[in-house]
Amino acid sequence: MTSYNLSSFAGAGAQFFDDNGVPLAGGKVFTYAAGTTTPLATYTTAAGTVANTNPIILDAAGRTPNEIWLAVGTLYKFIVKTSTDVLIGTYDGLPPINDPYSINALLGSITGTNAIAAVATPAITEYAAGATYSFIAANTNTAATTISIDGLPVKSITKNGSATLTAGDIQAGKLTWIEYDGTTFQLLNNIIYGGSITNGTINSLTAPLSPASGGTGRSTLTANNVLLGNGVAAVQQVAPGAAGNVLASNGTTWASAAPVVLAPTAIGQVPFSTDGTTYTATQKITLATSVTPSGTAVDFTGIPAWVNRITIMYASVTYATGTLRVQLGTVGPVYVSSGYVGAAGFFVSGSSTQNAVAYSSAFVASLNTAAISGAIVLTKITGNTWAAVVTCTNSSNSYGLGSGYIALADVLVALRVSTTTSATFTGGTLNISYE
Repeated sequence: MTSYNLSSFAGAGAQFFDDNGVPLAGGKVFTYAAGTTTPLATYTTAAGTVANTNPIILDAAGRTPNEIWLAVGTLYKFIVKTSTDVLIGTYDGLPPINDPYSINALLGSITGTNAIAAVATPAITEYAAGATYSFIAANTNTAATTISIDGLPVKSITKNGSATLTAGDIQAGKLTWIEYDGTTFQLLNNIIYGGSITNGTINSLTAPLSPASGGTGRSTLTANNVLLGNGVAAVQQVAPGAAGNVLASNGTTWASAAPVVLAPTAIGQVPFSTDGTTYTATQKITLATSVTPSGTAVDFTGIPAWVNRITIMYASVTYATGTLRVQLGTVGPVYVSSGYVGAAGFFVSGSSTQNAVAYSSAFVASLNTAAISGAIVLTKITGNTWAAVVTCTNSSNSYGLGSGYIALADVLVALRVSTTTSATFTGGTLNISYE
C-alpha cells in the first residue's frame, strides 16, 4: 500500500511571487516524475485519495489552494510558471518530507544478531531500490545476516556486491549503513568495522607474540603492531640496539650498551640489525659433529627440509668385510633400500683391473676394507630427487669414481652409513655437512 508524505516543495501554505515580488496570482505549478516531462499526480491529503489539479492553479495571493502530498519512494520535478506561462523556475529530484525510501533514515528498535529486525519512522510498506538506512547494531553478527524492516519480507545483507557477510562484519553498538539494491541490502561501511582482512582490517595480529628467552629490555608485541622480520613464519623478537635507538616493533625506545645483530635463520635471508646497519647474508654451510664409527651403522638425522646439498665425508674408515655404502632416509626416518640408479668404477693400484659396481640398494663408496677415505656429494635435482657423485681411495692406493641418482617418495631427513655385509666398524672418522 502506497504511503504519502507532505511535499518538501510548497507542501502547505506556500506563497509564490513573480520576479518583481508581486504575488503570483493565477500562477501555475506543474508536477512531473523527476528528470522527465511525464506528468505525475500529487494529492490534497495524506490519504492520497484526492489528486490536485495538474497544473495546480495558485489563488489571488499566489498560494496553493490545497496542501501538496507526494507518494513515498518517488522523486518529483516541479515547474512554476505565471498565469501566461512565463517560466519562473524548475525544481527537480525532490522527495517527500522525511521519506524513508529516498533519503537516509535511522532505524530504531533493533533486535537480533544474524536475523535483524528494525522499525522505520515513519513506517514503510515496501522496499524501494536506492533507499538507504542506518542503524545502531544490537549485536555483533556471527554468520550470514538478514534484516526485516517494519515486518516486511526478510532480505539478506551482503557486502562487496552479493558476498555473504561473515562474522564481525556488523559490530555491536556501531553505526551500520545499508542500501537496498532491489534484491538485497548492501552493507556500505563494512571496510570500517571488523576483525579480519576479509572485513577490511589491515595488518592485524590475532595474538601477541612472546619475547625471546633471556636478556633484558625486550618487548612483547601486541595485536595490530607492525612486525619487521625476515619473512619466516615464526620471527624471534629483537633486542634493543645502541643507546637511544628506536626498535621498530611498536615505536618504544630502549637504551642498551651495544647494538645487537641477528644472524639469518635460513639460507639467503638478510638479518635484521637494530643499529641501522645493512647486512647481507651469504650462503651458509652447516657442519655436523664428526663421529668415530662403531657398530654396524652410523646414522645422521635431523637434516632440515630446506637443504639442497649434502656432503658425506669419510677418513680411514675400516671394517672386516664388505664394501662401504650410504642409504638415504625419509621422514620417520625410514632408510630407503631400493631405487638407486648408477654405478661406480674401482681401480686397483698397480693393476689394470677395473671393477664396476652397479647401484641398487645404496650408493656404494668402496671396493674393499683397506681404510676407506673420500666423499659422496648429494645434490637435489628437483622435488625429492637427488643426484650423487662418489669419490674414494684406500690405504692401498686404489681409487674409485661413481655417480647416480634416486627419486625418493618423501623429504630427505637422514642418512645411514653401513656396509653391504653389516660388518662392525673398527675405526676412522665420519661426518656430514649441508647447505
